[in-house]
Formats: sequence, C-alpha cells, structure tokens
Amino acid sequence: MTSILRGTLTALGFAAAVLLAATPAAANDVDTCETASGDEAIAACTRAIKSGRYSGRELAALLNMRCFELNGKRESDKAIADCSQAIRLHENYASAFFNRGNAYRAAAEYDRSIEDYSQVIRLDPNDTDAIINRGNSYNNKGQYDRAIADYDQAIRLKPSDADAFINRGVAYKAKGQYDRAIADYDQAIRLSPNDAAAFYNRGIAYDDKRQYDRAIEDFDQAIRLNPRYAKAFYNRGKSQERNNDLQRALADFRMFAELAPSDPDGRKAVERVTKALRGW
Repeated sequence: MTSILRGTLTALGFAAAVLLAATPAAANDVDTCETASGDEAIAACTRAIKSGRYSGRELAALLNMRCFELNGKRESDKAIADCSQAIRLHENYASAFFNRGNAYRAAAEYDRSIEDYSQVIRLDPNDTDAIINRGNSYNNKGQYDRAIADYDQAIRLKPSDADAFINRGVAYKAKGQYDRAIADYDQAIRLSPNDAAAFYNRGIAYDDKRQYDRAIEDFDQAIRLNPRYAKAFYNRGKSQERNNDLQRALADFRMFAELAPSDPDGRKAVERVTKALRGW
C-alpha cells in the first residue's frame, strides 16, 4: 500500500522584487500574475514578461511566479526553464531554487531537486519547507535515513508542523518500523485532527501490522473527512477483504472504481471479490 507524502508548493517570494509598472495595463498584468492562479495568472505573467518593461530582479520575480503556476499544472519542463532563467537573473533567489526543486521532483529528477532544496537551505538554514521537501526527495529515492534526518531537523525547527511528522512516518513505514510510523501519525493527528492523510497513512501502517479493525477505523475517519478519498476506499476495501468482510470490501472497491475509473485496480478488485462471494 502506498503512503502519502506531503510537500509544500507555495513559495513565491514576490516581495523580494517590487515591480513598478509603467502603465495601468502593465500594472494590472503584474497584479494578476501575483494574485490570480492557473491559466489566468500564467497569461498575465507572460504578458508582463513579454512587455519588455522589466529586467533584472523584477523580471526574475515574474518568471518565478510563472514557474510556480506551471508547477501547479505539472508542466515541469516549462517551470524548470522559467525558474532557471530567474536564477540566472538573481543568483541567490531562494524562492526560485525552491520552485525549481519542486519541478524537478515532479519530473522524478530527485538528485536535481535535492541540489535545489540544498541551495535554499544554504541561503536560509531555517527554511523548514525546503528541509521537508528535500526529505521527500530522499524518500522518493529510497534513502530513508537521510529523509528521516531532514524531517528530524524540520521538527526541531518547527515542532508544530504536522506534515513533517506525516512524512517521517512514511519513511519509518518504508523501513518496516510500523510502531514508530504510527507514533508519528498520532502526533500529526494531535496537531491537525482534520487531516485525512494522517488517518489514511496510519490506517496503512495498521494494515501492515495486520491490525485490520484499527486500519478500517482510520480509513473510516479519512473518508468522513474527505468523502471522495478514492485511495481510502480502496485500502479500506483491502483491509475488509483481509478481515473476511467481503460484502463491505466489494462496496468499497466499487466506490473506488467509480471515483478512479482509469485505475485498473478497482475493476480487478471488484472481479476478485465478486468471484469469492460466488464461491468461484
């Protein structure tokens, strides 16, 4: 079963470069680039970038904001190009390194993402978002001890950060240290009691320990908090199937198939449990 890692995406650092627009129209594009999201923000950033009115750190800020928005659309190559140009214009632009690191991680270029997060940390050793995200890249590489070291550091700097506990729990779970993982998820839930991912991840750890009733309780809570949590339905179905509650398992697998129709695991699980109920 796959646990959920938490990363931070929101790092713009726009205040580092105050843009003075030459015309009201340019000012509107800058404002929209900064405050809007998605395609609207990208279009406004692009108009401002192409206007020729901005250079140096002002242009770097616009490129960084467009990089951030492209990350949100998972257009990693374009995001990397924008953030790289921003860094060429402003060599110590921590936010651009951070956003490029996110783009590299989304593209599964984990070594490059680690380099960028490390540069952010060199510029600001107390940046817990960069420390956590670097830990996530180590986690993705299977370097769990290095990931745990980063999460430890983030927790020392910001002990109220539920995401650091969730992610450290994921690393402990990957190492087979289920009780330590559960202890971290417990703390994450204390800090953020409405976090569906924390309950979901703890449910997976309990399932791995074959404590299926406790796993089901956690998946129940994850679904209460997020009624369209497809993976929670699927994994609750697996725990119920292992607990020999096939009717409930079938209902969960059907719900998963409805919520995630492109995932073949739902159809396969429905077929498997249907056959078991029919005695085939």
